[in-house]
Formats: sequence, C-alpha cells, structure tokens
Amino acid sequence: MSWVRLWGDMPTDPKFRVIAKKAGRPLSEVLSVFVFMLTNAGANATERGELCNWSDEDVAAALDIETEFVASIRDAMQGKTLDGDRLRAWDKRQPKREDGAAERAKAWRERNRTQPNAPKRPDADSDSDSECEVLGPPENSEQVAASGPVEISGLNGSTQMIVEQFAAWMNPWAPDLQSAHRSVADAVQIYGSQAVRDGFAELKADHTDGKVRAMTVKAFYGFVRTAKERAGTRAAPKHASASERKIARQSAILKSLEQYAEVPQ
Repeated sequence: MSWVRLWGDMPTDPKFRVIAKKAGRPLSEVLSVFVFMLTNAGANATERGELCNWSDEDVAAALDIETEFVASIRDAMQGKTLDGDRLRAWDKRQPKREDGAAERAKAWRERNRTQPNAPKRPDADSDSDSECEVLGPPENSEQVAASGPVEISGLNGSTQMIVEQFAAWMNPWAPDLQSAHRSVADAVQIYGSQAVRDGFAELKADHTDGKVRAMTVKAFYGFVRTAKERAGTRAAPKHASASERKIARQSAILKSLEQYAEVPQ
C-alpha cells in the first residue's frame, strides 16, 4: 500500500482559497479533491506525483458532488497545485526517503518476524514495466483486513461483500480492507447487524433503480440509520406490559389501514 504525506499548514494554505474562489466552489470541496489527487498520484508506481487514470466522474461520485464541480476545481488548480497532470512541489512535499526510514523498516521487520502470515513490505519506489500501474492492497489482504474472524457476527455471510464495497467507497484506487472491516464492525456495534444488512441492501436497490445517484460512505450510514429508526418505530418497548404491547400492535394495524381508507369527499 502506498502512502502520502500531509503538511501541517495545508488546510490554511492561501492558494486553496484562491482555487476555491476561482472555481466558485467551497474550500472543503477543493481540499477533498486535492487529497484524492495526492492518493491517486501516490499510487502511480510508474511516475509518483503524476495523476494516473484520473476520473472527474469517479471522484465526484465518491464525494457526492457533481462531476462539473470536480472539473472546475481541477482546472482552477492549474498553475497553483497542478502542472498538467503533475502535482507541483511533489518532490519537496513527498520525498522518496526521509530520516529514520531505515529504523522504521527494521522495526517493521522485527514486529512481523514471528508472524507467519505477515504481508510483504511494499516498495512504493520500485520500477514497473507497465505503462501506468496502480499499486493495490497487499497480498493476503483479507487475512490482514480482519483483526479477528473474517465474518462479522450477525451479517450472515454478507461481510465480505459489504466490506469490499465499503473499501471501494473509501478509496477506489487503493481499497483498504482492514479499515473498511473496522468501520463496518463499528456500524454493526452501533446500529445492529439487521440495520446494517437492511441499509446496505436498500442502498444497492435504490441505486439500481436510479433513486440514488452515487453509493458513498455517507449514503451507507444514512440508509443504515433509517433502517434502525424504522425498526425502532415498529417494535413496542420490551418493558411494556402484555396489554400495552397489544394496544401498540392494534394502533399499528389501524394506522396501516388508514393509509388505504377512502376519504369522504
């Protein structure tokens, strides 16, 4: 997996405000698009620092904004943070080597020496014969991804599908299955496995039907919360008495019948 660096004053760098004003877009969108550019250029094994297979449409879908907004931001970046497809000051901000790299590599080897299934350490600066090779996740990524059982309790065999989709939403160029697995597990702990399964299924269905333009992490959580709230309104309180639960069921039935009753003119 490739890595990139962010510098301390990046969020307050004046040039991003200039870009935002020129593109007519919020500063938050400009910074988000630039971070996508950093990860894209950092994953380019042939020429790090240069955009590779960049797609305004894919980035727009990931950020849940319009494609033309991403295009206008990219155009406004020319001469400020971009020279063509090359990120400016890349060699300054993203050096190939830095102080302490050898010590960190040695520590990494020590940590993984006793682990039989430890992944090989990726070399982001290795040469490649392909025209534009993008570095993906390490080998055995699914073993690395789950710190514990691969299957998340309560998802009934759908863990792999949900985790892989979640990882693609987080970063379409270099999906991080380990982070995605943790996020989905957290969602199950917060909202419950039933809400996660239902929310994911409804998001996929609405996207297929054209009701949802883009499937994103934000959309996933929105659908999961809705599924959780809907389940909560259907269920009577556990501490309610038998008569109270009976009244709650009768009220629910009456409410559903009222939706189909004809209103007198």
